Amino acid sequence: MKVVFLTSDSLRHKYIAASIAQEMELGLIISEKKSPKIQDTAAYGKKDAEFLAEHFQQRAKTEEELFGTYTDFPPEVPRIDLPHGNINSEEVFEIITKTNPDLILLFGTSIIKDPLLGAYQGKIINLHLGLSPYYRGSATNLYPYLFDEPECIGATIHLATEKVDEGGILYQLRPDIEEGDSMHMTGNKVILKAGKILPTVMQDYFEGKLIPVPQTGHGRLCRNKDVTPYVLRQIYKNFEEGMIGRYLKNKGKRDAKRPIVE
Repeated sequence: MKVVFLTSDSLRHKYIAASIAQEMELGLIISEKKSPKIQDTAAYGKKDAEFLAEHFQQRAKTEEELFGTYTDFPPEVPRIDLPHGNINSEEVFEIITKTNPDLILLFGTSIIKDPLLGAYQGKIINLHLGLSPYYRGSATNLYPYLFDEPECIGATIHLATEKVDEGGILYQLRPDIEEGDSMHMTGNKVILKAGKILPTVMQDYFEGKLIPVPQTGHGRLCRNKDVTPYVLRQIYKNFEEGMIGRYLKNKGKRDAKRPIVE
């Protein structure tokens, strides 16, 4: 089975690429730069800008702790590097078509549109960091902490469709959260666990052993632009006030109220 991987260029993305390449034929990697707006602090005053800078530094530090050995993509795999916003270009579509993949994996790119989405319907799998349909969109492993719902931290492996994060679910997972874990550690634990299970999920789907489970219900639609210093400070406060400990004491019951596809 040949796979094309559409992703970004952080350590976490290189880790997932390595996980796929180790278990199956990875025919092409297309790496799209992240939007610079995500870490842009120009609109904030000095205090908020410094707070946001520290937040992103801590995120990078934790990512380095877990994925620091993945400093590059697998060297044997052909790769194309793109600026942000170019993932849906005709050129990219033509290159993917020539590669002739059996499946396409998405993780961390801009929203995929036609012609790619239409041409490979049912063959594009998205690794969504968040538990759909409870949290959809962006920053979906941050907002559950704002609303005191650590049980909604995780990942959803699902088919890509025109409607964002609403395709049939192949598999979902929660991280192995421990007392003392930060928001950055739990988020990276999700990715670590996803990398271990992804090859099996993709192979089973390709072989017809996994039937996508339709998503039902409507959760929260989250957006990166709404992650303000105020929101982040409240999340940090929730951690400081023992949110993780309270969750772990009643983990079984709380997880059961938010069932996932396993």
